[in-house]
Amino acid sequence: MALRMSGPEEDPKRDEERKAELTEHLAELRTRLIRACLYVLFGMVAVYLLSGRIETTLMAPINKVVGARAIRDGQTQLPPFAFHSFTDGFFLTLQIATVGGLVIALPFVILELWGFIAPALTSHEKKGVYFIAPMSVVLFLLGLSCAYLILPMAVKWFLSYIPPGAVLMQNPLTYIVFVVKLLLVFGLLFELPVVLMFLGKIGIINSALMIRYWRQIAVGLFT
Repeated sequence: MALRMSGPEEDPKRDEERKAELTEHLAELRTRLIRACLYVLFGMVAVYLLSGRIETTLMAPINKVVGARAIRDGQTQLPPFAFHSFTDGFFLTLQIATVGGLVIALPFVILELWGFIAPALTSHEKKGVYFIAPMSVVLFLLGLSCAYLILPMAVKWFLSYIPPGAVLMQNPLTYIVFVVKLLLVFGLLFELPVVLMFLGKIGIINSALMIRYWRQIAVGLFT
């Protein structure tokens, strides 16, 4: 006669509690996602209303460098900007509003994310976040400022490959894409100290580990 081994029976009450907890978590996640989307939408509307001033600010570096080049070549006016399609003007404004809205809404989106994951963190992990979160905002803004300051040098370097006397007919949409990429890359790179400090606070990395793998870190930073 074969014996049938049976494991411990599952508690139906416990199973129902788990399902209820999962439903609550999903409902909270949905609420926070909706709020995050609203923050981004409000940010986009605010930037859209100021898109003219923002576009002028972003165009200032290339206007300055190209203007100096035009004077050097004996031209009396700036080379014209060239739109390749009648829809480019709209998409230029839309792109500025989208990226600007994301940047403005980012702190509020992070707060929503923090509110969702905070209950699952230990007090030690929360302490690390409280210390680092304000610094991350400051460093991100410093990265954006640094990128904007070096933007004229970047434009000047690229223009050095254009032969003297050639007329530049720049598409503003392409230029704004380049500026946005540069700003975001510098903003994210300036967050590297925050990432390392957070990982150190929660005990994932330490100074000995970084010294041991400094060659791999240097290659990664260079890449």
